[in-house]
Amino acid sequence: MLPEFEIAVVEDDEDIRNNVCRYLEKTGFRAWSAESTEDFYVQLLRKRADLVVVDIGLPGEDGLSLVRRLSEMGIAAVLMTARAEVESRILGLNSGALQYFVKPVDMEELVAGIRSQLRRGVSQLARPALAPAWRLDRSRARLIAPNQEAVELTSRELELLGCLMAQQGALVTKQDLTEAVGADAAEDGFHRVESQLTRLRRKTLEATRLALPVRSVFGRGLVFVG
Repeated sequence: MLPEFEIAVVEDDEDIRNNVCRYLEKTGFRAWSAESTEDFYVQLLRKRADLVVVDIGLPGEDGLSLVRRLSEMGIAAVLMTARAEVESRILGLNSGALQYFVKPVDMEELVAGIRSQLRRGVSQLARPALAPAWRLDRSRARLIAPNQEAVELTSRELELLGCLMAQQGALVTKQDLTEAVGADAAEDGFHRVESQLTRLRRKTLEATRLALPVRSVFGRGLVFVG
């Protein structure tokens, strides 16, 4: 048994989602579920996931896109889908999935696969303590990436990143972000934040060859996850 691990199940079919979670808990895991990729991202702000079971055919952002994002975040994922063709298997595994299960999934086989991946130690959630973190050098108005490359910041970009990074991975609301850039009207101000963030993402990628670790939570705000 590996009771210390927590598994997330991202599946839009409520019956399948609930059945998988119940079986995982019955076999000693902690489990939680999400009905979509967006729902998963929101819950991940306050929950832990050592491994994620992902359906490919999700509403909105699909499962393959989620698996690629999880791989970048250092979170292991396995796919659970009705798509049995070889091409889909190859695409899923190339996206970063560690295993590929075809529905209807045998629950014992699924749990055995999860245990196998967890025992290999490939499913630990990436945390700043385990890897170099992004740093903000306020005195020199620079963002320092984990590879030690620097991004020169404008005063507005410095304020925006300062507001995000001060929350240490927590959600920063649209209102707080609007105030941080000195805008008045909430919606217009947040559009300014989004435009600023688009430019900053481009600058960061060009200067450091790394993606800026800022995640948008639809309708709510932004999170700095680096």
